[in-house]
Amino acid sequence: MNIRLCPKCKKPTLKQATNVSGWLAPDLYECTDDKCGYIGRIYIEVDPEDYKLEDESDLDKEEEM
Repeated sequence: MNIRLCPKCKKPTLKQATNVSGWLAPDLYECTDDKCGYIGRIYIEVDPEDYKLEDESDLDKEEEM
C-alpha cells in the first residue's frame, strides 16, 4: 500500500474531502495539516520504504547543522 502525500506541504496528511467518488465526481483530497489547507485532486504517491528513507535522511541533515 502506497502513502499519499500532500503536493503542497509534502506530509502524509491527506484524506478524502468528499464521500462521492467515481466517474461522476472525481476524488478530492484535503490536507489535514492546519498550516497547509490544500484541497485538490492531485497527490504524490510514494512507497512506504522510500518515505522512511527520506525521513531518515532529513533527520541526518538536521543533526549536521
